[in-house]
Amino acid sequence: MQSKPIAVSQFDGTVNLLKLNLISGEREIIAADTVNEDHVSFGLFELESEQPKLEYLALLATPDGPLLVFDDDVYYPEPGKTTIDITDDGNYSHFKLMDDGELVFGLFYESKFGIGLHPYNRTREDIDFYYWLSKKISDPKFYTTYTKDIEYLS
Repeated sequence: MQSKPIAVSQFDGTVNLLKLNLISGEREIIAADTVNEDHVSFGLFELESEQPKLEYLALLATPDGPLLVFDDDVYYPEPGKTTIDITDDGNYSHFKLMDDGELVFGLFYESKFGIGLHPYNRTREDIDFYYWLSKKISDPKFYTTYTKDIEYLS
């Protein structure tokens, strides 16, 4: 990996990008119209908070396969080893990323709403990045889909 920033799109919107340097850890939310679409890396992110610090989970395609980035940690999921558990509790859901049964990362997030509000939002996978990821993480196609060169910002 190079010490250059990348940009990935937000899961449920087209207005913001996450600008991220995987080496230095610098990150910020930027307007999507400030980056040429050809320079946006293949990946997605979900933003939980911007204050007091930026809290997010990002998925990025790399030559070594999918990479998950959360806070200052990175994790390469592996088929058969990586699982995701989501527990719903009223207005909140608990996301747990596990590696061979050991917790790698977890977070609580406000339950997503919007199923049926738009023709493309028919299932929970359409509106909830964490839930979508939990369904994809065991699919071998997920690993081939997220194995690509990284597009760095110039």
